[in-house]
Formats: sequence, structure tokens, C-alpha cells
Amino acid sequence: MSEICKLISVTNQKGGVGKTTTALNLGAALSASGKKVLLVDNDPQGNLTAALGFTQAEQKYTMANLLLAAIDYPEDLELHLKRAVLHTEAGPNLIPANRRLADAAARLQVMQLSQYNAVGDAERSCEKVMDNLLAPLRADYDYIIIDCGLKQELLTVNALAASDYCIIPVQAHFLASEGIPEVLELVRSVQTKFNPALKIAGILLTMYQSRPQLCRSVRESVGDIYGEAFHVFEQPIEYSIKVAECPAAGQSIFDYSPKNAAALSYRSLAEEVLRLG
Repeated sequence: MSEICKLISVTNQKGGVGKTTTALNLGAALSASGKKVLLVDNDPQGNLTAALGFTQAEQKYTMANLLLAAIDYPEDLELHLKRAVLHTEAGPNLIPANRRLADAAARLQVMQLSQYNAVGDAERSCEKVMDNLLAPLRADYDYIIIDCGLKQELLTVNALAASDYCIIPVQAHFLASEGIPEVLELVRSVQTKFNPALKIAGILLTMYQSRPQLCRSVRESVGDIYGEAFHVFEQPIEYSIKVAECPAAGQSIFDYSPKNAAALSYRSLAEEVLRLG
């Protein structure tokens, strides 16, 4: 039984910034350090599920089942939780996702629009469903890492409302860094309305090339603009084609190319996460 489980969401409302690869490889690095890790695929595209070698459409028990059970049959949730958790070769366990998660997100929206929850009944609010369903799993893990998608904002709000921390990956490219204000606004909204204990663990630069001046200038500008208010992780994730290849192989970077520069970057990220209070 874990002493204190830390729940971390990996989120940015821009695509192509490395959310899924960050969730996968951070989870694998923490697992390699001896921690019990659960990865949660919170994206109807199921990219994290596929990256761990599973076919999304073949998964019978997924995050969608858990959300719907938490809404309709909370007394049966424990049974659904046991069925939904998969064991992976990369080390961490996984709650998979597929396109059915979009149906569960639509159900959350209906719940929100119809004010399904009674006024003042925070435990039944549509934004706290994921918090309620993940709570029993905290006793079994040191870290639970949620990979958030792009379009289903209510799913992301649920993830942030359940989380202790969030990590914001940002592609080391000038235009990509513009996504930071939007995600910070969403985080502040969740802190105000649903989860005042939520902290930003840091901004993580991804797809970083040490030599190009553009990447260096973006790193400096991110540090200048946000470094005072938010932590910027010490080691950017080095750009490598191996990082793009490893999900297709159903492996983490540590299994696929353990000596790659990106593997060293993700180990550094894991070391910083291990130091979180």
C-alpha cells in the first residue's frame, strides 16, 4: 500500500506537443525507479493505449466504462475497476481508452446541462466523477498519470479536478508556446471551482534541439515569462525520431532505445517528479 499517491495530469490544449509520449515515458521511468504507476488514457483517440501495444477497439473495459459506472452504478465501481486495469510490458499498469470515451464525455455534458447534480452536492458534480472513481486506486499506486486529450474539455476538467499536479508539455517552437496561456486559464478555473489543491508541477519543453537558435530562444522566453510564477523543468526533452517510433513498437523509449538522448531527458523529468512535495 502506497503512503501517499500523487496523481498527475499531462495536459495542453494544443496538439503535437508530446502529451502521450510524456505520460508514457514518465510512467515508465517512475516504474523503473521502483514506483507503482498507473497510466490513465483520458483521450477518445486512445493514443496511449495504442502506444502500450493494445488495440483500442478490442478493449472491452475502458475509461468509458468506469465513468459511466461512476455515474449510474457507483455501488458496482469496484468490480469495474478490477476489470479495467491492464498490465503492460513497459512496467506501469494502464486504464485504456477508445472512441467510446467520447460517448461517456457526452454523458457528462448532458449531466452538466441538465444540472443532474443537486445544488451544493459537490460529490455528484459532473466535473468530479473522475476524482470519485480514481480515489479507490490511490491506495494501490505511488503515481497515477493521466494523459489528457484535446477536444473533450470536460474530460480534461475531470482529470484536473482529480489531480494533485499537472505537467504542461510545450513544443520548443515559438508558435507552440502560445498554447500556454489557454491551459493556465483552464487550470486556474479548476483551482477556483473544483480543486484548490491542484498545483502546476511545471512546464516541460519537448522536441527540443540543442543547437538551433530558435529552440534556445524559446527556452529562454518561456523561462523569462513563466519562470518566476511556474517551474520550468530543468531538462528539455531532446528531439529524436526514436521518440516518435517507440509508440508504434508498443514500447517506452527505455525499452526501444535506452541510450537515446530523449531517454536521458525523461529520466531527468522523473527525478524532478520524484522530488515533488
